[in-house]
Amino acid sequence: MTQVSSSTDARWLDALQRLASRSAHELRGALNGVSVNVEVVRSRAAKASASAAALEPFADAASAQLDDVIELTEALLGLTRPAPEPVAIATETKRIVTLLAAAARADNRRLHLEDVTSLNSLGVTSAPGSAVRVALCECLLAAVHASTTTKCTAVVDTTASTIRITASDGGPISLPSDLVVVSAESGIDIQIEASAISISFPR
Repeated sequence: MTQVSSSTDARWLDALQRLASRSAHELRGALNGVSVNVEVVRSRAAKASASAAALEPFADAASAQLDDVIELTEALLGLTRPAPEPVAIATETKRIVTLLAAAARADNRRLHLEDVTSLNSLGVTSAPGSAVRVALCECLLAAVHASTTTKCTAVVDTTASTIRITASDGGPISLPSDLVVVSAESGIDIQIEASAISISFPR
């Protein structure tokens, strides 16, 4: 393992820890919601006067909360496994956005993907998996921190696949000082503007 890849792997473990920490509260909240709503359904269904119509809202709430649990868990488990190489950019982006969007909602912020069809057309990159994840995670974390509304779009051309992250209400985005240099060593180009970041991955 080269020094660059070893350093990138260490950075990804740190970023993953922060991602897990940010999303843990939402995961626990969804699990608690499932438990409460299932208990309500169970206790009310035991009564002879119970009607399906009265139980339906609680069953629906439990189902929706369980969907949230599954989505968050699948994203987190996917990121704890080594990224397959070549790396599918859309897959890694969706996983990180899933976790950060849940945490953002808890802080009255919003992070969303635009035009998922374009995202799926990004294809794969020759950049190392850990470097891809670090670039995405650090840039998205910084944008969400800077803005109440952040959007993620995909741009595809003949030479690169690009994720563009925009802080919609214009907050200045501040990245770790060495992220651009470290990412460039893995072939990933990060361009910073006042309220937007473009991350271009080699195809």
